[in-house]
Amino acid sequence: MRILYCISSLFNSAGMERIITAKANALSQMGHEVIIVTAEQRNRPVFFPLLSSVTHRDIAINYTENKGFFAKLVIYPFKRRKHEKAITKILLEVKPDICISTMGNEFLFLYKIKDGSKKLLEVHFSKGYRMMYQRSFLWRMIDFYRSKQEERKAAKYDKFVVLTHEDKQLWKGLNNITVIPNFVTLPAGDLRPLSIPKENILIAVGRLTYQKGFDRLVAACSLIKRELEGWKICIYGNGELKRELESQIKQDGLSDIIQIYPATDRIDLVYQQSKCLLFSSRFEGFGMVLIEALSYGVPSIAFSCPCGPRDVIQDNQNGLLVQDGDIVAFSRAIKKFISDESLQEKLSQGAKERARSFYQEDVMKQWNRLFEDLCK
Repeated sequence: MRILYCISSLFNSAGMERIITAKANALSQMGHEVIIVTAEQRNRPVFFPLLSSVTHRDIAINYTENKGFFAKLVIYPFKRRKHEKAITKILLEVKPDICISTMGNEFLFLYKIKDGSKKLLEVHFSKGYRMMYQRSFLWRMIDFYRSKQEERKAAKYDKFVVLTHEDKQLWKGLNNITVIPNFVTLPAGDLRPLSIPKENILIAVGRLTYQKGFDRLVAACSLIKRELEGWKICIYGNGELKRELESQIKQDGLSDIIQIYPATDRIDLVYQQSKCLLFSSRFEGFGMVLIEALSYGVPSIAFSCPCGPRDVIQDNQNGLLVQDGDIVAFSRAIKKFISDESLQEKLSQGAKERARSFYQEDVMKQWNRLFEDLCK
């Protein structure tokens, strides 16, 4: 079967790029021919390695190269037409059986292209995520319009795949919707080797953006500075809020406790030596780091934001769930975890067991069945 993915880019170290790369590699190993088409790569290297059997083509639309609202408003229609023509040309040339949009700009027109392929929509954000950003009134009006537009367009695809049951409920009224979670690259029946002794390290992983809520994490830690003595909190990620976060850490007197490190493609080594993941996101589509941490026996302390934590974490079994936005409760959960070694062990064992629900082999079987059913 020939499968074509459309995604904006593959240079980021984010969860969507990680899972699309992993799925493309897995599908290729299963015998499928896989092509990934990006629109914004701009000659930057792919962050997560692709197998040589996976084809990557960039069509250089580069929507984001124009800065400012009015520049984007003027240039966008031209880039949109260029994008549609380029994708249409590739589809007619490649003749895929399945064509998948990851809800980039191609989402607005992909379903209309008459090339004979089945069109799938795969979303990695929770419904209405744009409305959760603190943007200007004008942008919020545009975001509201785009959210409504997404509802209408999603119904036109042959199948619409979301990551969580919580998100499925938010897209009520769509008959083409199904749930397939993300996976960890973990062989069935096995567990991650825990060869590196775990230290008194709490980690956070993700882009340094408003969405990831690391400012909330720092605020929570500032309430329990004394209790955190002897522990390290390591944040791994790149992004535009690095300076603001460093300033907040310094102002709160946490420089000896919290350190920010660049994103790494060897995050596995970080998980192996850490005792807990701190998940402070304001919103997610799933939260890849949650299941990655589970596979290393690393439980999470997480805000119950939409969507992901409630689908992955069973409170007090493989992690601790905190009411979204409750900074004090988050700090108390951290304090509870670091002060109770028996709880640490219990949650770590629970994390290993929960990881079995997200084996790559089992999740990829769901994708394969979906593709086969659509192509009957």
